[in-house]
Amino acid sequence: MDTVAEQGFKKGDLVTIKGSKKEERFCIIGFRQNDKNEKIAILKALFNETYVTEKPLSELKSLLIKGLL
Repeated sequence: MDTVAEQGFKKGDLVTIKGSKKEERFCIIGFRQNDKNEKIAILKALFNETYVTEKPLSELKSLLIKGLL
């Protein structure tokens, strides 16, 4: 399993999306690579059971490093 250590993210990490107007919080539930060979995180919203999205690792901010959770 790829922990994406070079970006500091792993499955189960809590994150937000940079530049997002909402203060939505997500849990990383997995990873994949897109057509351009970029690492993509699969995200599950913490407070919305049905919201799952995918974002490049470069668009993520960790909540734990900032002490927000």
